[in-house]
Amino acid sequence: MKLRVLSILFPLFLRPWAFQGWDVAMTLLVLYGAAPAIKLFTRLGVRKPNKAPRVVFGPTPLINSVYHSRALKAAGVDSVTVVRSYGTWVTANTDFDVILNPPVQGFSFFRRWYLRLFHKYFVFVKLLWTRDVFFYYFDGFYLLRGGPLRWLEVPALKMLGKRIIVMPYGGDMTVASDSRELPVRYALVKDYPIMAQPKYVDLVRRQVRHFTQHADAVIGALHLGPDHLPRIDYLLRCHFAIDEQLWSPNFGPPRGVGDLFRVLHAPNHRNMKGTRFLIEAVQQLKAEGLNIQLVLLERVPNTEVRGIMADCHAVADQFVLGWYALTAVEAMASGKPVLCYLRPDLDRFYQLYSHEQGCPVINTPIERIAERLRWLYYNPQECERIGRESRAYVERYHSLEGFGGFLKGVVDSLYSGKPFDDHAYWTHRAQGTGSASKTVVNVVR
Repeated sequence: MKLRVLSILFPLFLRPWAFQGWDVAMTLLVLYGAAPAIKLFTRLGVRKPNKAPRVVFGPTPLINSVYHSRALKAAGVDSVTVVRSYGTWVTANTDFDVILNPPVQGFSFFRRWYLRLFHKYFVFVKLLWTRDVFFYYFDGFYLLRGGPLRWLEVPALKMLGKRIIVMPYGGDMTVASDSRELPVRYALVKDYPIMAQPKYVDLVRRQVRHFTQHADAVIGALHLGPDHLPRIDYLLRCHFAIDEQLWSPNFGPPRGVGDLFRVLHAPNHRNMKGTRFLIEAVQQLKAEGLNIQLVLLERVPNTEVRGIMADCHAVADQFVLGWYALTAVEAMASGKPVLCYLRPDLDRFYQLYSHEQGCPVINTPIERIAERLRWLYYNPQECERIGRESRAYVERYHSLEGFGGFLKGVVDSLYSGKPFDDHAYWTHRAQGTGSASKTVVNVVR
């Protein structure tokens, strides 16, 4: 009889409205029950403070979090990744330490219902108990993604004395109409039509205000911040880290003038990357008689990209947004020269406050794509030289060691209250590991 009743009730509970009601009830229980209890236990001495800060990255399932967590671990900091769902074509389930809403296929009846009803709440309470520093994106919420209760999550963390650090990834803080260059506005709306909808714009701006208000630190970068964020505490040229050991440098393949020149381009969104203009430039060069091939990769996992990139001579990153991003960092780690448009106002802004030296990215406005490719084609020795400088640049600023030291400085500063001089840190990195020549920068700007 009991099993028959359960067989009737469980299908009813599967209805969306029932799950939404359950989420609201459990969220209230965690925020107004577990969080105050943990605060009381801390005051009573039941919960002892951690001697060193423990960090969690999440909850959006991005490869950025994986690399940043690894960077902190390399710096000796206890760090985990906890994400809402499994990854995309870029990442795999195994890349993350904990998934709040994992697939339930293949589990027993009771295990499936535990995962559906209780798992993410138990995980979140455990984070409240064990973790001290929470890294968020501007659209990040562990418990509820919609509804008014989601705005209570971060204040609950602050009530417990947790430190909040926010790093954007792009779409979480970008409003197309706020971009200063018209081509950027046009490309963003072409690739993301939702960005033109008032409801979306209002939501993004509210999220930015919310996290900016409660964050202990906001880490911005030239491609993610100056146009859209009201506050940046730590400004980086580019805030991507990678495991450089996974990207073995290949300063080649060897090529003479007239031999096949292979250029890789991996657009996730063609309008924002300026793919059409690159294709037109390559067609123009072919018409001139140059032996050049454009290798287009779209929605290809990193494990495949690495092998294909090694067989190319140069990488074309993006020509609209105005700065380099993760693909460019991976290409430089592979020892490849990178072509990318560097917006003049952003470039000047960073030169005034720069702690990094000798950026080897070849500045390539749309109108000069063919010119830059032609220069590399007729100067194969420059490909290897720039490739070596690019690898050294990544080792200084984007490696697990380099970026991990920076993140550790930020985390330790917030946890201990002692100031962290990021300018001195990056200057030391530049001096301690060698400095790349600025010849490339002067040639191409």
